[in-house]
Amino acid sequence: MSGQRGGRELALHLLYQIEVRSETLDQVLPEALEFFQPSPDDRAFAVRLTEYAIADREATEALLKSNATNWDPTRFAMLDSCILRLAISELTRVPETPTTKVLNEAIELAKSYSTLKSGGFVNGVLDPIARIVRGDVRPKKGESA
Repeated sequence: MSGQRGGRELALHLLYQIEVRSETLDQVLPEALEFFQPSPDDRAFAVRLTEYAIADREATEALLKSNATNWDPTRFAMLDSCILRLAISELTRVPETPTTKVLNEAIELAKSYSTLKSGGFVNGVLDPIARIVRGDVRPKKGESA
């Protein structure tokens, strides 16, 4: 586990555990750190991203509700919801990460940790939100970035 991907994986684990257990970040962090044994950079990134996702919950859910037009956010799988919340927080709070990187990482996390259809679902929900939040357009397949 290295680079920001490791930080995102750890953040997903943390946010998911917080939601499932109804515990705080401080309560779930020690066990996660023991299990993942992240680098200091991954740990710092994961904690920061998780804190953003917690703080941004209302704004994120409003964005999801207004943009996930074909889906009811209250019926999202818990893992998908956590992935989306983390990605939206990264889009809004970590401007130095390129939009395509945030989207691709979220899709990869969904494919790795959630259902077979989650990658496409996460992409479909995140793409319009990224356009609103970042004001940029992701290149279509075949176009250069």
